[in-house]
Amino acid sequence: MDYVTQSIELKGVANARQLGGYLTEEGRRVKKDVLLRTGGLFRAEEGAVKALEEKYLLSDIVDLRMNAEVSVMPDPTVKGAKYHHFSILEELPIKEEEFQTYLTLMSIEDVGQRYAAIYDANFDIDMEGIYISMVFGTEGKKGYKKLFDVLLSKEEKAAVLFHCTQGKDRTGMGAMLILGTLGVDEATIKEDYLLTNEAYKPTFKRIEECIKSASLDENVLKFAMLLEGVRLSYIDAAYNKIKAEYGDILGYVTKELGLSKNDVEDFKKMYLE
Repeated sequence: MDYVTQSIELKGVANARQLGGYLTEEGRRVKKDVLLRTGGLFRAEEGAVKALEEKYLLSDIVDLRMNAEVSVMPDPTVKGAKYHHFSILEELPIKEEEFQTYLTLMSIEDVGQRYAAIYDANFDIDMEGIYISMVFGTEGKKGYKKLFDVLLSKEEKAAVLFHCTQGKDRTGMGAMLILGTLGVDEATIKEDYLLTNEAYKPTFKRIEECIKSASLDENVLKFAMLLEGVRLSYIDAAYNKIKAEYGDILGYVTKELGLSKNDVEDFKKMYLE
């Protein structure tokens, strides 16, 4: 699968994709247009909201962002869709005061100034550690368990949309768990994860132009790319720990998130064809 195949048109919504079409190891395929993964909906245009209501028959929105993000960038109302907020990242392997400063700097409108300020702040951002905390931290496990609860209770023909701010990290881990539970192989799961870099190519180009036009240090550009994109090492950190402790994703969701054998079978019946 490529980005064009997986992407969906939702104007104002970054990194909007669907998980349908992927082949499982049992030879079945994930149903199209019922599992939607996106960035934040706070800039969704009227046409995007209408598409969620009428084309996708959206029944549920699962917001994986932190409380602070939700309060300043609330989701729009989508008629017929229940809104759920399950924060994944309240536990962080970085100091709380550093993260609050980071959020403040990320709000700087000028792209060049924004990343220069964040780079100069010299934050110790351990992305691999953050990814591990998402699936092994108390809040992360609780949030992803609730995500599965929503997915298992949706209406038959309706779609469920799950998102964070950029639709890459918290959303990416959610997609990994969903696809792994459905029986999609590891290589395909990682290919889906890396499609975020295709989705953000225009953003990468804009950031590069802004930083170069401001004659900023080349290291600022490298740092910006580290924050805006995804890397295989990030998902590998979480995936490898899951395999070391549980064998595979199915072992993780049953032993750590509490899905029963019947839950897994129902999940496959709902989302595979």
